[in-house]
Amino acid sequence: MAKLDLNAIDQLISKQFQLQYSMRSLWQLLADNFYPERADFTVTRNIGSEFADHLIDSFPLLVRRDLGNSLSAMLRDGQWFNMSTQHKVGYAADAWLQQSTNQLYKLFGHRSSNFIRASKEGDHDFVTFGQCVKSVEVNRKHGGLLFRCWHLRDCAWFEDETGQVCGVMRKAKMTNRDLVAYFGEKAVHDKVVKAALKHPFDEVEMVHVVMPSGMYGDDKIESMNPYVSLWVDVKHKHLVEEIGINHKHYVVPRFQTIAGGAYAYSPATTVGLSDARCLQAMTHTLLEAAERYARPPIIATTKAVRSDVDLSADGITWVDEAYDERLGASLRTLSQDRGGWPIGNAERERVVETLNSAFFLNKLNLPPAGQMTAYEVSERMKQFRRENLPLFAPIEAEDNGQVCELAFEIAMANGMLGSPYDVPDELKGTEVQFKFESPLSANENEEIAQRYQQTSQMLAGAMQLDPSIGADIDLSTALRDAVRGIGAPASWLTPPEQAAQVKQAQAMAQAAQMAMEQGQGR
Repeated sequence: MAKLDLNAIDQLISKQFQLQYSMRSLWQLLADNFYPERADFTVTRNIGSEFADHLIDSFPLLVRRDLGNSLSAMLRDGQWFNMSTQHKVGYAADAWLQQSTNQLYKLFGHRSSNFIRASKEGDHDFVTFGQCVKSVEVNRKHGGLLFRCWHLRDCAWFEDETGQVCGVMRKAKMTNRDLVAYFGEKAVHDKVVKAALKHPFDEVEMVHVVMPSGMYGDDKIESMNPYVSLWVDVKHKHLVEEIGINHKHYVVPRFQTIAGGAYAYSPATTVGLSDARCLQAMTHTLLEAAERYARPPIIATTKAVRSDVDLSADGITWVDEAYDERLGASLRTLSQDRGGWPIGNAERERVVETLNSAFFLNKLNLPPAGQMTAYEVSERMKQFRRENLPLFAPIEAEDNGQVCELAFEIAMANGMLGSPYDVPDELKGTEVQFKFESPLSANENEEIAQRYQQTSQMLAGAMQLDPSIGADIDLSTALRDAVRGIGAPASWLTPPEQAAQVKQAQAMAQAAQMAMEQGQGR
């Protein structure tokens, strides 16, 4: 396969952004109604401009805000992930996985990692537009990770044959000064070097492309790296940087996809868009009606004669001076029929309930505790999981899963989780999996401990009838599985070899004690 030249790369960039361009109008419409802070897909906002001056009712913004905030609260609260493997591993491997999990938590939680900010921005993009674009990389000091969320307007992507996002391109504006400082004078175009001296803060449009190295066609890069990173100076038609990388750099979590397209949709805003627009019109009508009730139009007398009738709030209609007051007072308020107010208010409440349902807010609260048995609580939690899994399951897999896997790969490659020689042999060549903790899965993990308690109670009752029945169950293994199931630190468990030695010593001491007692009894 021939290597892509600069013209081919430019055509790829143009094609992908042309496909993305049709989505901008939809994203702008959704942002105008639900996320006005992000409504700059087809317009340019000035700093300090009012975001929501076109809206009358803020309820659509509130439901988007509440659902966006709930993602972090539900899926990233406390110790929200653990590393494991598909197969059961020994004590040393389990201890290394837990230690690496704790170290990865520290990398995520460090202030300079920007993880909380990137997650917050990504959650609201995910809820509103059905997707977001994040990057995971090593920070400039090479001492930690850096997470960032990018504007959808500036990003385009494409899928591979398996339906996974494999290539991402992102537009970026960099100043002449920053280009020279970041890439070096030899890499950038000669005009940029000259412009950096006279106009250092003029911006140059750049595009960052990350794609599989096999698609790029460079045999040398493909033999060493699975991905290639390209920085293209669009203005000067110049390839600034071409390097192979071991990680895909970008992740694109997607909410609800449709076959045949690389771009996703948000089921929340798709369902709620018509109701959000309807709510704005209804609120405007109800506010006008309320204003007219509070300040009704007035009919007065004057020499001037006008044929029109002003029915607005505080409106005045002037009538002829010769008006006969036997037909009514010359100065009076116009009677208003308020029979439509309850109907309009009831319809507004219906729309509000629909928006709550569209954004899953009527399902997010945990079942009330009250006076319930353990079985009732368990059944309520099962119902809660069934109702919320369609919302949170894609986020765990698409967002948390991709970000954690990419962060783990980068951290391991850069020695942030310790030396690779410290990895137990049992884990070498084994794929590490992430298991996420949330209210949707916490009870499932605790079931192991509950089963251990039930088993031990059954065993205790059975051994009263037949003491030999204890040999049917390996209590040591059961206890270890129960301790791991509740998420206890691996350091609480002693290595199996050490535990076996202690048990053997205790058995020998007990046998010696029995032999001594038997000898004294003779």
